[in-house]
Amino acid sequence: MTRTEYLAELDKYLKGLPQNDYQEAMDYFIEYFEEAGPENEEIVIAEFGTPKEAASDVISTILGKHVTDPNKTPKTNATIIGVMVLSIFAAPIALPILIVLILIMLGLLFFILTIIVFAYLCGLAGFFLATMTLFESFSLLNSSFPAMAMGIGASLLLFGGSLLAWFLTTGFARLSAKGMVSLWQHLIRKWRTAS
Repeated sequence: MTRTEYLAELDKYLKGLPQNDYQEAMDYFIEYFEEAGPENEEIVIAEFGTPKEAASDVISTILGKHVTDPNKTPKTNATIIGVMVLSIFAAPIALPILIVLILIMLGLLFFILTIIVFAYLCGLAGFFLATMTLFESFSLLNSSFPAMAMGIGASLLLFGGSLLAWFLTTGFARLSAKGMVSLWQHLIRKWRTAS
C-alpha cells in the first residue's frame, strides 16, 4: 500500500468527524509521512497499522478530548455522541455485528417467551373459567335442565380449548427452543468461519 492509498482510505474513515478534528488528524498523518520521506513509507504504515486501526485510534483520542473538555456546550455533547457512534463503526466490524446479533437473539427470545407465557396464562384462565361454568351449571339443575346442559357443554368446550392451547403452546415452546439453538449454532459456525 502506498502513502496515497493509505491516506485515501484513512480519509474515508475520518470523514464523519467534526471539521476541525478531521483537518487536524489528516494534517498530522500527512506531515508524518512527509517527514519520514518516500523511502520510509512502509515503515510508517507498519507503525500506524491499517487505516481502520489508525482511524480507530484517532477517533478514540478525539472522543477522550471532547469528553474531558470542561467547557462543554450542547453542541459539544452532540459532537461527543457523533464521535461515539463513529468510534463504534470504526472498531473492527465483527464486534458491532456480534453485538447486534446478540441483541436480536435476546429480543427474539424475549418475544417468544412472552408469547409462551401469555398462551399458558390464557389456557390456565380457560381451566378456571371452565371449572366455574361447570359448577354454575349444576346449580341450575332444579330450575332449567336445558340451561344446565348448555352450561355443561360450554364448560367442556372451554376445558377442551384450554387443553388444546396448552398442548399447542408446549409444542411451540419446544420448536422455538430447537429453532433458537440451531440458529445460535449456525451463527457461531458462520462467526468461526469468518474469523
